[in-house]
Amino acid sequence: MGWFGNKDGADPLAARERELEQEIARLTQKVSHLAQEQPKPVVRPPAVPQEATAASKAFGERLEPNPVPVPQRPPGYYNEFGVAKFDLMAAIRRWSIHLRGPASNNPRMARMLAAGSVQGLRTLRYERRVARNRFIALFVILLLILWGLTYSYLRIR
Repeated sequence: MGWFGNKDGADPLAARERELEQEIARLTQKVSHLAQEQPKPVVRPPAVPQEATAASKAFGERLEPNPVPVPQRPPGYYNEFGVAKFDLMAAIRRWSIHLRGPASNNPRMARMLAAGSVQGLRTLRYERRVARNRFIALFVILLLILWGLTYSYLRIR
């Protein structure tokens, strides 16, 4: 046993990672096995009912599908060149979403990390406190250096 080793033995995240890798290997093998099987032909119903097709031939009409609804823009959305005008609120919304960052892929894992319920890892609250204290210390050191440079510059004159 090492001096600085984990008391519980293996890292819990590494054990979970091994389990997930085994599951992925099993699913990959299953997919490859299913891909080797002959696919069954898919029978699709006709797009237009037969009686509608017969009726259109009898009367010489052509049936049109329902058009896709186009979203309506508010009046004044486009300028005189036909280009969409700049929307300040939409730009601010896009920037705020961009600065906020992507959402967590696994919100349950994010909650567990924040709460500290994963054994062997520090809580997110503790990590934030350490980062905040480090920032404050470096900021104070920077202020002291700037104050010393300003003091020495003003004293020379």
